[in-house]
Amino acid sequence: MKKLLCVSLFFVLLCINSLSYAIVTNSSLYSNVNVYVLYNEENGEYTQEKNLLDENVNIQKEYINVNEDEELYDKIKDALKIKKDKFPVTVIGATYFVGYNEKVQNSIKETVEIYDKADNYVDIVEKIKNNEDVSDDIKQNKQIQKRVVIIIILIVIFSFILLTCIIKKNKKKK
Repeated sequence: MKKLLCVSLFFVLLCINSLSYAIVTNSSLYSNVNVYVLYNEENGEYTQEKNLLDENVNIQKEYINVNEDEELYDKIKDALKIKKDKFPVTVIGATYFVGYNEKVQNSIKETVEIYDKADNYVDIVEKIKNNEDVSDDIKQNKQIQKRVVIIIILIVIFSFILLTCIIKKNKKKK
C-alpha cells in the first residue's frame, strides 16, 4: 500500500511539473502568440472581451470586424470548421471560442499560455490572411491541445488514486 501511495504521489508530482512547464506565469510577454477576435459590432459580448484583452498589455491581439472583412471571416470559418455564426469568435492558433463568458475568458488565458510555451505554434489566421494552406498547421496545433488534455487527465487520475489510497489508509486506522 505504501508503494502504491508513493508511486501515485510521484506521478502526480511529475504530471504537475509537466503541466507547469506548459502553463506560464502572468509575467510572460506572450511574444509568440496572437489573439484574434472576430466580432460584429451589434454584439455586446465583444465589448466585454475587448476590455479584458486590452487590460492585459502582454497579449498581442487583433480585432477583425466581420462586417468589414467577410471574406477573411469565411476563410477562417472554413479552415477551422466553425459551425456557428455567433460573435465574438476568438482564434488562438487552431483553437477558437464562440461567444464570451467567464469560462471562455479563462480558456483564452490558458490557451495563450499553452501556445506561448509550445515549440510548434503556428499563427493560423496570419497564414490565412497570406492565402497560405493551413491544413497541416491545424493538425499540428491540435496535437498541442491533445498533449495538454492528456496531462490534465493524468493529473486527475493519479490524484484520484492518491486520494483513494489515503481514504483507505485512514479507514484502516479507525
